[in-house]
Amino acid sequence: MKVAVYSGNIPSTTFIENLIEGLAQSGTEILLFGKQTAEVKYKGNVKVYPTPASGAGLFINVMYQSLTLLAKDPGLLIKCYKILKNKKKKLKGIIKEAGIIFPILNNKPDIFHIQWAKTVEQHPELFELLNSKFIVSLRGAHINYSPILDFNLAEAYRKYFPGIDGFHAVSEHIGREAMKYGAEKNKIKVIHSSIKDELFLKKSELYKSGNTLEIISIGRFHWKKGYHYALDAMKILNDSKIDFTYSIIAQGKIPEEITFMINEYGLSDKVKIIPGMKHDELIKKLQTSHLLILPSVEEGIANVVLEAMATGVPVLTTDCGGMDEVVVDKVNGYIVPVRDPVLLSDKIKQFINSDIEFKTEIVKKAKNTIKEDFSIDKQMREFSGLYNTILGS
Repeated sequence: MKVAVYSGNIPSTTFIENLIEGLAQSGTEILLFGKQTAEVKYKGNVKVYPTPASGAGLFINVMYQSLTLLAKDPGLLIKCYKILKNKKKKLKGIIKEAGIIFPILNNKPDIFHIQWAKTVEQHPELFELLNSKFIVSLRGAHINYSPILDFNLAEAYRKYFPGIDGFHAVSEHIGREAMKYGAEKNKIKVIHSSIKDELFLKKSELYKSGNTLEIISIGRFHWKKGYHYALDAMKILNDSKIDFTYSIIAQGKIPEEITFMINEYGLSDKVKIIPGMKHDELIKKLQTSHLLILPSVEEGIANVVLEAMATGVPVLTTDCGGMDEVVVDKVNGYIVPVRDPVLLSDKIKQFINSDIEFKTEIVKKAKNTIKEDFSIDKQMREFSGLYNTILGS
């Protein structure tokens, strides 16, 4: 079985990289196409076909791929050029698209697995040119709010989703969202993210009364992450004379409203904004924290919550997206409604006042949840099952 795992960038996100390694080690031949931004080394049968970004390298690559396709299937080459020409792009644009499409046509995967739903709009000609089964992953912003903000994207989903052979959804919630755009229920398979086994070996120290509570949030600066609600909750904690620090690790420029709120609320000595870190450093920082909070208003299933649960850091999340499919309040973590800083601060106080035995039990159950439902072995079995089902149909 040859599976093209297409995300457009090589390497990609943690979820996709885990998927690539897991599938390759389970015996599936993996093909990667797209722009390579860093060196990659994979175990197992992974073939990388990087596309030069521009210039002479791109032109030479397109010419080589054209000649290869001419030798393999001249009719397909002519058909492809006609489609690209009809898109009425300038020569530079046609060459750029050919650089993406030709390597895929030359390698003819059995399954073409699109990792980001928006790609169905960017390269729809692949549905006509490629004699493969198509799977689309449903995750995060691409389903939850992008089609609400972008009418053309919503129309593209309605046009192409009914013809997709299968869908992978990271949560039940996001699968239901995709059905609004024509994804058929019987074609949607929920497969959770996986967490690497080494995270279970990490140890984190539980919060004890009398210590400074170290709170952490991790994620890019974006309105959906709900950081302003978290800062409202931090003000309440500060007014209640609770001893804490709150670290936000996020990539990107700090939004003006975040800086304003920190100063307006008098939290400059309590709140630390830390630029994005490499994953290993991020895990080390996470381990030194007592509580991870996810104040988001929208998510699929946040990977950082899964990693915190695996490493033994208690989590407090809103009930956005599929988070209530993972966290059960006061069983393996804490959960509150979205956009409610008062309840968020109340839940933090509950955590502070709970005894060490209760915290220990929550951490234990959180680790068990991840081991049982978010293991790489389980994920690989489910993806292999999905691929075989799609090929069999």
